Amino acid sequence: MLKKFKPDMICKSILDIDLETLIKRGINYLIIDIDNTIVAWGEFEVRDEIIDWLEKARKMGFKICLVSNNQKDRVKKIESILGIPAIYNAKKPLKSGFLKASYLLHQGKKNHQTAVIGDQFFTDVIGAKRLKLYVVLVRPLKEKEFFVTRINRIFERKILKYYEKDERE
Repeated sequence: MLKKFKPDMICKSILDIDLETLIKRGINYLIIDIDNTIVAWGEFEVRDEIIDWLEKARKMGFKICLVSNNQKDRVKKIESILGIPAIYNAKKPLKSGFLKASYLLHQGKKNHQTAVIGDQFFTDVIGAKRLKLYVVLVRPLKEKEFFVTRINRIFERKILKYYEKDERE
Protein backbone atom coordinates (compact mmCIF):
# COMPACT_ATOMS: atom_id res chain seq x y z
CA MET A 1 0.00 0.00 0.00
CA LEU A 2 2.72 2.48 0.95
CA LYS A 3 4.65 1.82 -2.26
CA LYS A 4 1.99 3.42 -4.42
CA PHE A 5 2.46 6.70 -2.51
CA LYS A 6 6.25 6.77 -2.73
CA PRO A 7 7.57 10.13 -4.00
CA ASP A 8 9.28 9.88 -7.37
CA MET A 9 12.11 12.12 -6.19
CA ILE A 10 13.22 13.33 -2.76
CA CYS A 11 15.38 16.45 -2.51
CA LYS A 12 16.79 18.54 0.31
CA SER A 13 15.28 21.72 -1.17
CA ILE A 14 13.46 23.00 -4.22
CA LEU A 15 16.85 24.42 -5.21
CA ASP A 16 18.22 20.87 -5.53
CA ILE A 17 15.64 19.80 -8.11
CA ASP A 18 17.31 19.28 -11.47
CA LEU A 19 14.95 20.91 -13.96
CA GLU A 20 16.71 19.18 -16.87
CA THR A 21 15.79 15.81 -15.36
CA LEU A 22 12.13 16.86 -15.22
CA ILE A 23 12.25 17.97 -18.86
CA LYS A 24 13.77 14.62 -19.86
CA ARG A 25 10.83 12.93 -18.11
CA GLY A 26 8.45 14.95 -20.30
CA ILE A 27 7.29 17.25 -17.52
CA ASN A 28 6.13 20.71 -18.62
CA TYR A 29 3.94 21.78 -15.70
CA LEU A 30 4.80 22.36 -12.04
CA ILE A 31 2.30 22.52 -9.20
CA ILE A 32 4.23 23.87 -6.22
CA ASP A 33 3.24 24.05 -2.56
CA ILE A 34 3.87 27.36 -0.79
CA ASP A 35 4.39 26.92 2.96
CA ASN A 36 7.79 25.49 3.84
CA THR A 37 8.44 24.65 0.20
CA ILE A 38 9.09 28.12 -1.27
CA VAL A 39 8.27 30.35 1.73
CA ALA A 40 8.89 29.60 5.40
CA TRP A 41 5.66 28.90 7.28
CA GLY A 42 4.08 32.09 8.58
CA GLU A 43 6.42 34.36 6.62
CA PHE A 44 6.01 36.28 3.37
CA GLU A 45 9.60 36.77 2.30
CA VAL A 46 10.69 34.59 -0.61
CA ARG A 47 14.44 34.05 -0.65
CA ASP A 48 16.23 35.43 -3.71
CA GLU A 49 17.61 32.03 -4.71
CA ILE A 50 14.09 30.57 -4.77
CA ILE A 51 12.85 33.48 -6.90
CA ASP A 52 15.81 32.82 -9.24
CA TRP A 53 14.97 29.08 -9.39
CA LEU A 54 11.32 29.83 -10.23
CA GLU A 55 12.40 32.32 -12.90
CA LYS A 56 14.83 29.77 -14.37
CA ALA A 57 12.01 27.20 -14.49
CA ARG A 58 9.76 29.65 -16.34
CA LYS A 59 12.53 30.53 -18.81
CA MET A 60 13.02 26.81 -19.47
CA GLY A 61 9.35 26.63 -20.48
CA PHE A 62 7.70 25.26 -17.34
CA LYS A 63 4.24 26.57 -16.56
CA ILE A 64 3.81 26.94 -12.81
CA CYS A 65 0.86 27.14 -10.42
CA LEU A 66 1.09 27.42 -6.64
CA VAL A 67 -1.27 25.32 -4.51
CA SER A 68 -1.77 25.84 -0.79
CA ASN A 69 -4.09 24.78 1.99
CA ASN A 70 -3.59 28.23 3.46
CA GLN A 71 -6.15 31.04 3.40
CA LYS A 72 -6.84 33.48 0.59
CA ASP A 73 -5.08 36.56 2.01
CA ARG A 74 -1.74 34.81 2.52
CA VAL A 75 -1.80 32.91 -0.77
CA LYS A 76 -2.87 35.95 -2.82
CA LYS A 77 -0.02 37.98 -1.30
CA ILE A 78 2.55 35.33 -2.29
CA GLU A 79 0.89 35.11 -5.73
CA SER A 80 1.31 38.86 -6.24
CA ILE A 81 4.93 38.83 -5.03
CA LEU A 82 5.90 36.05 -7.44
CA GLY A 83 3.53 36.73 -10.32
CA ILE A 84 2.55 33.04 -10.39
CA PRO A 85 -1.11 31.95 -10.29
CA ALA A 86 -2.15 30.28 -7.06
CA ILE A 87 -4.93 28.14 -5.60
CA TYR A 88 -5.78 28.82 -1.95
CA ASN A 89 -7.70 26.65 0.51
CA ALA A 90 -6.86 23.66 -1.71
CA LYS A 91 -7.88 21.04 0.87
CA LYS A 92 -4.93 18.80 0.02
CA PRO A 93 -4.79 15.78 -0.09
CA LEU A 94 -8.20 16.00 -1.75
CA LYS A 95 -8.01 16.15 -5.53
CA SER A 96 -9.87 19.44 -6.03
CA GLY A 97 -6.94 21.83 -5.50
CA PHE A 98 -4.68 19.83 -7.81
CA LEU A 99 -7.41 19.65 -10.44
CA LYS A 100 -7.96 23.42 -10.29
CA ALA A 101 -4.22 23.95 -10.75
CA SER A 102 -4.17 21.46 -13.65
CA TYR A 103 -7.01 23.28 -15.33
CA LEU A 104 -5.23 26.63 -14.92
CA LEU A 105 -2.03 25.18 -16.37
CA HIS A 106 -3.32 23.06 -19.22
CA GLN A 107 -7.10 22.76 -19.13
CA GLY A 108 -6.75 19.50 -17.19
CA LYS A 109 -5.06 17.53 -19.98
CA LYS A 110 -2.03 15.24 -19.87
CA ASN A 111 -1.41 14.75 -16.17
CA HIS A 112 1.68 12.70 -16.97
CA GLN A 113 3.38 16.00 -17.91
CA THR A 114 2.78 17.49 -14.44
CA ALA A 115 5.00 17.35 -11.36
CA VAL A 116 3.93 18.34 -7.85
CA ILE A 117 6.59 19.77 -5.54
CA GLY A 118 5.91 19.97 -1.83
CA ASP A 119 7.24 19.34 1.65
CA GLN A 120 4.47 17.21 3.20
CA PHE A 121 3.81 13.54 2.63
CA PHE A 122 0.22 13.56 3.91
CA THR A 123 -0.92 16.51 1.79
CA ASP A 124 1.32 17.00 -1.24
CA VAL A 125 2.48 13.45 -1.94
CA ILE A 126 -0.74 11.56 -1.22
CA GLY A 127 -2.88 14.13 -3.04
CA ALA A 128 -0.68 14.13 -6.14
CA LYS A 129 -0.27 10.34 -6.22
CA ARG A 130 -4.05 9.92 -6.09
CA LEU A 131 -4.05 11.69 -9.47
CA LYS A 132 -1.02 9.70 -10.69
CA LEU A 133 1.15 12.81 -10.89
CA TYR A 134 4.94 12.84 -10.63
CA VAL A 135 5.96 13.94 -7.11
CA VAL A 136 9.03 15.67 -5.74
CA LEU A 137 9.17 15.75 -1.94
CA VAL A 138 11.45 18.40 -0.44
CA ARG A 139 12.48 18.97 3.15
CA PRO A 140 10.65 21.83 4.90
CA LEU A 141 12.42 25.21 4.85
CA LYS A 142 12.01 25.64 8.61
CA GLU A 143 10.99 23.54 11.58
CA LYS A 144 8.40 26.11 12.68
CA GLU A 145 5.06 24.78 11.47
CA PHE A 146 1.35 24.56 12.08
CA PHE A 147 0.57 22.35 15.11
CA VAL A 148 -1.13 19.59 13.08
CA THR A 149 1.78 19.50 10.64
CA ARG A 150 4.22 18.91 13.51
CA ILE A 151 2.17 15.85 14.53
CA ASN A 152 2.04 14.59 10.94
CA ARG A 153 5.85 14.89 10.71
CA ILE A 154 6.23 12.14 13.34
CA PHE A 155 4.44 9.65 11.09
CA GLU A 156 6.02 11.07 7.96
CA ARG A 157 9.55 10.35 9.28
CA LYS A 158 8.59 6.70 9.84
CA ILE A 159 7.23 6.39 6.31
CA LEU A 160 10.32 7.99 4.78
CA LYS A 161 12.54 5.58 6.75
CA TYR A 162 10.49 2.72 5.30
CA TYR A 163 11.16 4.03 1.78
CA GLU A 164 14.89 4.39 2.50
CA LYS A 165 15.05 0.82 3.83
CA ASP A 166 13.12 -0.44 0.80
CA GLU A 167 15.63 1.21 -1.56
CA ARG A 168 18.62 -0.39 0.19
CA GLU A 169 17.19 -3.90 -0.15
